[in-house]
Amino acid sequence: MKGRWPLVLAWLLPLLVYALSARRDVWFWDTGEMDTVPWILGIAHPTGFPAYVVSGFVFSHVLPFGSVALRMSLMSALAMSGAAWFVARCVDDEADNPWIAAGCAWIFAFGSIAWTRGARAEVHALAAFTIAATIFFALRWYRTEQRRDFYLASLAWGVGLAVHPVVVLLLPGLLLLFVARLYALQGWEPAVAMLLALAAAAIWYPYLPLRSAYVTAHALDPTRSLGLPIGGAFWDYDHPASWRGFVALAGGGDFDVSGGFHALFSRSTYGTGLAAYAVQFVNEFTPFGTIVAAAGVVTGALRDRIRTIALVLFGIACIPFGIGFPPESDPNRYFLTSFIVAAIFIGEAAAWLAQRLPRARVLPAVILAGIACALLVENRWIFTEAADASARALISGVQHATPGNAVLVANWEDAPPLAYAAYVEHSLDRRIVEAAWLSDVADQVPRWAATRPVFAIGEPPDEVPGYRLAAVRSQALIYRLVPR
Repeated sequence: MKGRWPLVLAWLLPLLVYALSARRDVWFWDTGEMDTVPWILGIAHPTGFPAYVVSGFVFSHVLPFGSVALRMSLMSALAMSGAAWFVARCVDDEADNPWIAAGCAWIFAFGSIAWTRGARAEVHALAAFTIAATIFFALRWYRTEQRRDFYLASLAWGVGLAVHPVVVLLLPGLLLLFVARLYALQGWEPAVAMLLALAAAAIWYPYLPLRSAYVTAHALDPTRSLGLPIGGAFWDYDHPASWRGFVALAGGGDFDVSGGFHALFSRSTYGTGLAAYAVQFVNEFTPFGTIVAAAGVVTGALRDRIRTIALVLFGIACIPFGIGFPPESDPNRYFLTSFIVAAIFIGEAAAWLAQRLPRARVLPAVILAGIACALLVENRWIFTEAADASARALISGVQHATPGNAVLVANWEDAPPLAYAAYVEHSLDRRIVEAAWLSDVADQVPRWAATRPVFAIGEPPDEVPGYRLAAVRSQALIYRLVPR
């Protein structure tokens, strides 16, 4: 056990850092949605992320302390620190040096992208955990040919597909390792592994139509009282109880998913987009860490060419997808897979150096710890996000500036914290939150305004024919729709 303490610290230190910097309250955008939807067992935006939602429901209800938003942040902290632990395990399997392995885990964990996503409600944190687990078990099976690892890799990959479809991009690397060790399998074992992966993914998806049908039958979505069609955000996105809605949701029909895959083969992707990624990569690992990662590709290839190519395949597919996914406002989180792989390559280079410095074997581990410390200091600003109260200020402003029976039309930036207040905290009285651009529901405003006051929340919205926007004095981004 004494020699394993570095691997324990590879997980525990990031977990503590993430927990101390975790967002304590609800936030905007997708984070606010993931603060809300798991608690109410709702339906998230495409692809529904059923494994995340169900896991978040269990985690947030079992954890007995803190706000719901804090609980969801802590679930991300646990998942991302778990991903760091699997990075350490990958490195230790090859280097047989737990301190080098721990250093690589910390370098991955304290990069700004991994750290921020590990300190807030984030689907990609749980996806990173399943990705790192899949890579670890696949590489271990390639090295030892133990069938248990082969099946565990299939299981982790299948569960990951139900967390976020970005996990499918591991397939080229998995296929290479599979072909390289095909001789070690019985004829029926690949089929069993495939069925295991499919079952591990499919078991989560019945939640979507079943919960959608329940929400509809019990009228849980307040926006239905406004006469809006079935399939509103938070409670019943796309209404997957219908086959058409299920396909639209699970297949990402509301977004141009194909654009991300087309980007893999688009020349424009590898211009400015790739340059921007390179800048982010250097920021994530420091310039020196970037050089070490590049050296790790070379030393890894000298040690085992197939393993190295598989790692490269694991890491590169997410890059053009993230760059080229048209509606993505936060492409950096799609790069987490490449950061996991880069941290493993850093371990390759450090292990190579340690083998050639028998009298100074501790030096590579010290260098890695130094890089991790530099990242921890450089990104210490993330600690300040724990107390970010900007979304709470919006909620308070709405509570004070609008009557209890108001209709609140808010875009996707501002709607999630309001939904959190309405459905998690139940602090908005009878106000109804509609996540939409005002122009998209302009034809509904006269009917709503006949019985309820209507407010637009957020940046100055589009005009509605027959109405003017009256800014509420106490809150500049709250507008009441008043007939002309």
